Amino acid sequence: MSPIVLVHAVVGVVLVAGLIGRWITLGAAARVDDLAAVRTVLRVSGPFERVVMLGSIATGILGIGSAVVLGRPFLGPLQGAGFDWVFVSVILLLSIAPLVPLVFLPRGRVFEAVLGEAETRGEYTDALRRAFHDPVVRAAHVYELGAVTVILVLMFTKPF
Repeated sequence: MSPIVLVHAVVGVVLVAGLIGRWITLGAAARVDDLAAVRTVLRVSGPFERVVMLGSIATGILGIGSAVVLGRPFLGPLQGAGFDWVFVSVILLLSIAPLVPLVFLPRGRVFEAVLGEAETRGEYTDALRRAFHDPVVRAAHVYELGAVTVILVLMFTKPF
């Protein structure tokens, strides 16, 4: 096995761990009603968030590098090849990217503003509770985790 392929696989597993860690910590933060506890749990989620951000980029780059090293047509039909698991993985990975500018960044700014307002008021507000339970952000996180999980399964099983 090529070293780049091994590193790519390890980074993919770390990315999934980061997604799960972020999911658990943000879920815990959403269940507490104390501002100090919210801030503490959000600090715990920070490293997981960085793992997800950096891991996504690294996994994509290493995946393309692995495909090149192995002589796999990662662009599938665009390179005269069929729809294999590598191409499907690339499509899934690219489908996650728009979530950052369309959901995570704008909703994150709204969340930070609501959290700042709650801290200024010194109380856990209804607006903060609603921000924690934003259905759009939840759907985006579910899709992100699902797509990465499918990519990981495709990478290990190579079904087609």
